[in-house]
Amino acid sequence: MRTWIACAGWFCAVSLGHAQEGPAPAVPVRGQSQDSPAAPSLPVTDPAAQPVQEQPASAPVPVASELPAVAPQSVTVTAAPSGIAPRVRFTAYRDSYLTAKKVWQVSRGNVVMALRLIPAKLSATIDDVRVALQGDGAPIPIKVGEGGVFIVPLNEEIAGQRGSFLVNKSKGELTASMVIQPSVARDAWTVARVAQVLHDARLAVRAITPWYKRPFASDVQSLAFCAQEQGSALQLMQGEQLIATIPMSQPAVNDINQPVYCKVFDGEDKYPGHYRVVMPEQATVLLL
Repeated sequence: MRTWIACAGWFCAVSLGHAQEGPAPAVPVRGQSQDSPAAPSLPVTDPAAQPVQEQPASAPVPVASELPAVAPQSVTVTAAPSGIAPRVRFTAYRDSYLTAKKVWQVSRGNVVMALRLIPAKLSATIDDVRVALQGDGAPIPIKVGEGGVFIVPLNEEIAGQRGSFLVNKSKGELTASMVIQPSVARDAWTVARVAQVLHDARLAVRAITPWYKRPFASDVQSLAFCAQEQGSALQLMQGEQLIATIPMSQPAVNDINQPVYCKVFDGEDKYPGHYRVVMPEQATVLLL
């Protein structure tokens, strides 16, 4: 099984292998720890004021030292819904662990590594997919999100036990790609944090890309706030004051190849760094 890393538009991918019962090939390095840090799930701040036209200010974006420190975080694992329990070995855990750990460390917790499960056969589905992580003890269920995406937990003990990811599918039904995601809380975005996450995501991608593949790999170009329906908008707030309403109108695709409409930031946006970025309830944040 060949391994590859590439940043294509909105995601960075590393091909893994099909579900298997023997040893699985290595995945390039990205990271986390025994406390299993990962993207948090926090409350959404809903827009409350009447929109006004976009009004960029001229003040520069604050530097990274002005940003709050990133606190240690933990991956949340939940019991799998009813259905066939994961029993088939999909891939080795240690290589994914090392890669996810490097992503977490290099990005200072601003970015995490996830895996997206993809059907490898026409007859395969992921609607009912289950994933578990197993070392020497009982399997630990891992929460799988929409489109078969799950954050790679950081568990040093299981990595040392040569643990494996298990799935509830037959051998050869699934493959996977690697996705890099922001891990900032939904209500903690500011213009300065947008620029910092972009910077850290670029560092993380370079850190996990082998030197001989760097000339051919795409860099992270931007960070986008996206919604599946057209007509949504971001709000820039200074305290409780609405400064600007910005349409999310640029077409893109999300981490599971669904069409979305976005407001894209390139890290050079001329808004004061302390402005808060308030997104609609159903919006997501992508690295493009």
